[in-house]
Amino acid sequence: MLRHALLILLLALGFSAPARADVFLLGDFTIQQGMEPGSFDLSASVPSVLASDKPLGLPDGCHEASRDKLTESVMTRYSITIACDRSIRADDAIVTPWPVDGATFLSTATGVRVQQALQSDGDSLSLPIGEVAARSRTLPQVAVEYTWQGIVHILGGWDHLAFVLCLCLLARGRFLLLLVTTFTIGHSLSLALAFFDIVKVPVPPVEAVIALSIAFMAREAIRARGDDMSDPHRRCRQLAVVAGFGLLHGLGFATVLRELGVAPGERLSGLLFFNGGVELGQLIFVLCVLAVMKLASLFDYDRPVRQAALYGAGIVGCFWVFERVIGFTVGAA
Repeated sequence: MLRHALLILLLALGFSAPARADVFLLGDFTIQQGMEPGSFDLSASVPSVLASDKPLGLPDGCHEASRDKLTESVMTRYSITIACDRSIRADDAIVTPWPVDGATFLSTATGVRVQQALQSDGDSLSLPIGEVAARSRTLPQVAVEYTWQGIVHILGGWDHLAFVLCLCLLARGRFLLLLVTTFTIGHSLSLALAFFDIVKVPVPPVEAVIALSIAFMAREAIRARGDDMSDPHRRCRQLAVVAGFGLLHGLGFATVLRELGVAPGERLSGLLFFNGGVELGQLIFVLCVLAVMKLASLFDYDRPVRQAALYGAGIVGCFWVFERVIGFTVGAA
């Protein structure tokens, strides 16, 4: 019993760190011409965990004239005035010190409105302030970028992984494949509908119900017996439940994809490749869970490991429900 309790505790601690499906650290940047000739106003919004007062990397002939900083609960906002003794050139860029995963960038510094999505280059993000048109990327570049973002998102999205973990421990064989496929169809559909604004649902309640889905599915798996999955009515019920929860999880995926600031010309391809990356990452996780359970069975530990994983997922799911409900209730107040 002590060994089982320790396993549950370790799993709960591992799952409870990030409480949101959104694992990307995203920024938002806007630059426009200032009131004085040769001046520009840069507004930057970055996650507070990345906040830094390091100087910007500015083009030759430019310097910071002033900087204001406002730290909120999870985001830090900078208002920076930049003075230049020359006009902006096409190849001019500002290198920021904040290692965001990606960002949306709006520039009117050249007198032309240019809005585009940017990806970081290591520990910095370069803002192309001299460009007069959004960058166009080839289809292979878009495919690599958004497939990778989808893989990173699902493998770092603890709540989505916890739900898939419960599926892996609820069923096996063909029925497990059917459950995972049903979940995939559900969240792929709602991801597309939400991303194209056909369906609009407030994010905080969705995240709370996603957490609830983990606790519910953990309970289902704990109560399931070996012969339960042979009952056609029970199997149909499980498929219907997983499909419904899949629709909810897809709304969470859409939130992240929208926040990545997908360029207008890349919306369809970005959606397809991001979703493909999510499915690939999900498949990798399923294979890892099955491998761990197979290894545990070789040492006759499959039952305690399964119980510890399910109780841990259920406990953390309940914790996330209360955390998220309290979060958006306090925010609304």
